Amino acid sequence: MWLADRLANLVSGLGGPRDKSTGNLHVHVPRARAELDAAYRDNWLARKVVDIVPFDMLREWRAWQAPPDIAAALAASEERLALRDRLLRALRLARLHGGAALLIGDGAPDPALPLDPETLGQGGLRYLHVLPRGRIQAGGIERDPLSPWFGEPKDYTIAGGQAVHPSRVVRLLGAALPDDAVSDGWGDSVLQALLEAIDQATAASAHIAAMLPEAKQDVISVPGLSQHLSTEDGTAALTERFAYAARMKGLFGMLLLEGDGRAPEGERYQQKQLDFSGLPEVARLFLQVAAGAADIPVTRLLGQSPAGLNATGESDIRNYHDHVAARQNVELTPAIARLDRLLIRDGLGRSDPALRYAWRPLAQASERERAEIGRLKAETAAMLAREGVVPAEALSRGVEGWLSAADLFPGIAAAFGRPAG
Repeated sequence: MWLADRLANLVSGLGGPRDKSTGNLHVHVPRARAELDAAYRDNWLARKVVDIVPFDMLREWRAWQAPPDIAAALAASEERLALRDRLLRALRLARLHGGAALLIGDGAPDPALPLDPETLGQGGLRYLHVLPRGRIQAGGIERDPLSPWFGEPKDYTIAGGQAVHPSRVVRLLGAALPDDAVSDGWGDSVLQALLEAIDQATAASAHIAAMLPEAKQDVISVPGLSQHLSTEDGTAALTERFAYAARMKGLFGMLLLEGDGRAPEGERYQQKQLDFSGLPEVARLFLQVAAGAADIPVTRLLGQSPAGLNATGESDIRNYHDHVAARQNVELTPAIARLDRLLIRDGLGRSDPALRYAWRPLAQASERERAEIGRLKAETAAMLAREGVVPAEALSRGVEGWLSAADLFPGIAAAFGRPAG
């Protein structure tokens, strides 16, 4: 016997047999890849929903918290491997198809064997390849909590049947699934839950656009119209008569009609016009629903200024930037942690567990704001130097790193001239 604990009201019918909402039932219908690809290629809103978040996550990139020479070596490895470009493409594919992968290549003859970071020397990484979900198959999920691969696929198989060890793969997911629903090692497309709202928003705009040609219609009442149309000669004569009238109106701005427009036996002319006053609000409502479903502010999704009295949109953009920063730290940083350990050895030829990086903020300060921040930091450094609470060498290295990373004075990093290492 099933017991239901819910709110019911016998007077209004809420929760009872008269409540139509009691028949609602959620049924999962997976979107086919062909449908997802078609939506991404043909629907501008679906494409922006997929592309915007990965682009914003990577557009300011990251800054290594290290001396300039070490940071430059790591940046050079990132550039040589085109890490930023490869990661952007993989994140977009992951959001579109539910998953994608980066294949790490070190030149090993058998990629089915583990990639040991300690065996990788400087410049040891050969390539990073982006593999869409359709070109890499994930094996069974590791359920042993003592395994370092717990919760990840035990192995992978790429097109052609080549087995690949998970240490050589960076797995990126789209929309997360409940644990019990994970069957193939990947997630859902972000469009799986959003496509209905996206279709409604674009359909609303399309319906309004379809009404534009009907915005103004000329209506002419013709006595005995059905009799004229009952014969071919009458139809042809009537067609020719009003085609000529339309030409007269187009050429001279006047319409010739029989009668005075009031007598029953005369033709009567009317012009009807549609009222579009409420339609823009309807279109905006559907766009707002789609933007809310995608966790992207309307101002960012549509690239428009906020509307309304005293509206600046600053709070929306600030919340969105906080959302993107959280995804960088909670999702992206752990996903590429294995690759970053390899990248450090590729750039420096050695491991350095103390190395850290920070994602640069999305909101960039103006020149005036940067100058003000620089003044405050300079005053703080001067105060620390006077008080002697920080060793002079350590403070000097810190100020050098700050000036090099802040880009307040172009070329200052090269002017310090510290040797590599």
